[in-house]
Amino acid sequence: MGHCFDRAKAQVGTDDAMLLATQLLGVSFTELYTERGRRLSLADVEKLKSAVQRRLCGEPIAYITGYRMFRSLDLRVSADVLIPRFETELLVDVVIELTSNRGRVLDLGTGSGAIAIALSKTKELQVVAVDNDERTLQVCAENCREHEAKVELVCSNWFENVRGRFDTIVSNPPYIAADDPHLEEGDLRFEPPAALVGGRSGLEHLEEIITSSMNFLNPGGWLVVEHGYDQQASVKKLFADRGYLDIQHRCDYTDTPRVMWGRSRGR
Repeated sequence: MGHCFDRAKAQVGTDDAMLLATQLLGVSFTELYTERGRRLSLADVEKLKSAVQRRLCGEPIAYITGYRMFRSLDLRVSADVLIPRFETELLVDVVIELTSNRGRVLDLGTGSGAIAIALSKTKELQVVAVDNDERTLQVCAENCREHEAKVELVCSNWFENVRGRFDTIVSNPPYIAADDPHLEEGDLRFEPPAALVGGRSGLEHLEEIITSSMNFLNPGGWLVVEHGYDQQASVKKLFADRGYLDIQHRCDYTDTPRVMWGRSRGR
């Protein structure tokens, strides 16, 4: 095992090699160093070689291993879903702070189900998760089963098939502008464009969600959204123009404006 692992380190670096080896070979970090003499099967050797080649081509580790960690949840991912980001954990933190132990929450554009599952495992909430792609919802359903999360799944283009009202609506929608050069860099090259691009300006889906949510929130309910690094002023204006109250924002771990929320009219 040691020789195979050393070769992987030389090609993709120590951190990537450790993640690939531990997740694909089913060994711990400690075993990589204490059991270097263990012989790997030919199938495991080929599996690691293939993974290294995919990583050398730039493919995200999450897609190679099929998993990504989010708030201590080991979530299944595929090329059909956006890879959950560390900064999106901030979105969950805000919702937890705003909601009581009970209530009805809508997660718009759920993807892998990261936000919905994290919320359902933290509080006794009635969580409804929406996505417009059946393959994406299949990934979400698998994650719900693995983590025994009580989440209702709805196939819907935003609010199209949503019924009832909610105490909180949360969304990490596509918010990158169609011509943003970042789409040709790093992990974004491999992720589904529909989960990334928010129209020509990047604000198309945010505007729809902020506008329509007022019709689905209980009086005094909260809308919480993630937005792009340069969209704070535009998103705040959308909240204000649609009549939201107590509009607030929070920066992510790089001190970049990332999450905004506001309260619907009424109590």
